[in-house]
Amino acid sequence: MVLSNQEIVEAVKRDGIYVLGDDLLSKEQKDFFLLSLDQLSKKDSDYKFGKAYNTGGVHNWVGTPIAEFCGSPLITEVAYNYFDRQSTCEVFLTHEYKNDEGLERNGFLHFDRIHTLKFFIYLTDCDEDCGPFHYVPGSHTLGRQLREQGSLSYENDFIKNKRDYDEKKNRLEEDFPELGYTASDAIPITGKAGTMFIFDTDLFHFGGKIASGKERKVMRLHIR
Repeated sequence: MVLSNQEIVEAVKRDGIYVLGDDLLSKEQKDFFLLSLDQLSKKDSDYKFGKAYNTGGVHNWVGTPIAEFCGSPLITEVAYNYFDRQSTCEVFLTHEYKNDEGLERNGFLHFDRIHTLKFFIYLTDCDEDCGPFHYVPGSHTLGRQLREQGSLSYENDFIKNKRDYDEKKNRLEEDFPELGYTASDAIPITGKAGTMFIFDTDLFHFGGKIASGKERKVMRLHIR
């Protein structure tokens, strides 16, 4: 059953996540998104798990399928109705293929320190060996409570409050062991290239470990 954009908003607010499936994007869109990442991958990146690029706002993609996608009713209506206001959108492209550098924060079960609505798209097929996104269903309500404890305004005054941001606890097993959550509570989202889902970053989540010889290519929209 295809949900309306308002029903998608209600689903994310209720469950913290909604999986849209793998058939919403056209071949042209998928090919362009993947080509854009592959072209960026020729540039240097200090991302320890491969290549990662924050390409900035949608204005950097004017006249391309990425800007068209970001301006579609799916994105604009869901974003506006979720926050009940105008929001900003940044486009991230990542290619992960390294697995020998330990874990960063996003490798632990965590919630994000800045509240964000994310559209997450697999640009290549993603199975259990490709480091799929994992999440704990319904955990966004508690995640919000934990995030808001002593929270400063990172979004509006990030430089001033960067030290607090860097030190803010957001990893469940490391920072909140008394709550009893572990990575084993999370379920993965696997799927073909083009699989897309939307989630509230208060949801407990993490990126899985990539097996040797495997890779994961992703495009994310960060909406705040």
